[in-house]
Amino acid sequence: MSHRSLKINLKNKNAFKSGLKMLKAFLILFIFLGLGELISSLIKIPLPGNILGMILIFTALKLKLIKLESVKPAADTLLNYLILFFIPFGVGLMSYFDFIKSYWLILLVAAGVSTLITLYVTALIQQKFEKND
Repeated sequence: MSHRSLKINLKNKNAFKSGLKMLKAFLILFIFLGLGELISSLIKIPLPGNILGMILIFTALKLKLIKLESVKPAADTLLNYLILFFIPFGVGLMSYFDFIKSYWLILLVAAGVSTLITLYVTALIQQKFEKND
C-alpha cells in the first residue's frame, strides 16, 4: 500500500466518522422532537410539541443525560442555515400587510416591550444559573 493511498483511506475514514457523528446528532434532535410531539398530542396541553422537545433536550443536557458533543454537529449546521427558516415566515407575514399597516405602532410597541421583558428575564435566569455553577 502506497503512502498516497493510505492518506486517501484515512481521509475517507475521517469523513465517514464525521458523517456518522452528524447522523447521530440529527437522530438525537429528531428523537427529542418526536418525544415532544408525542407528549403534546397524548396529554393535550396547549404547548407545541417542538417546544416540549426543546425543553426535554435542554433538561437532558443540563442533567448530563446526553453530552453536548453528541448534538453539537447538527446544532451547528442548523445554526449556519437558520436564516433560511425565516423565509416562509416572512412570506406568510406579507399576507397580513394591511393589518400591519393599520396597527404598526401598536405592534412595534408590543414587540419592543416583549423583547425587553424577554431580555430581562433571560438575564435573571442566566445570573441564577451562573451562581449555581
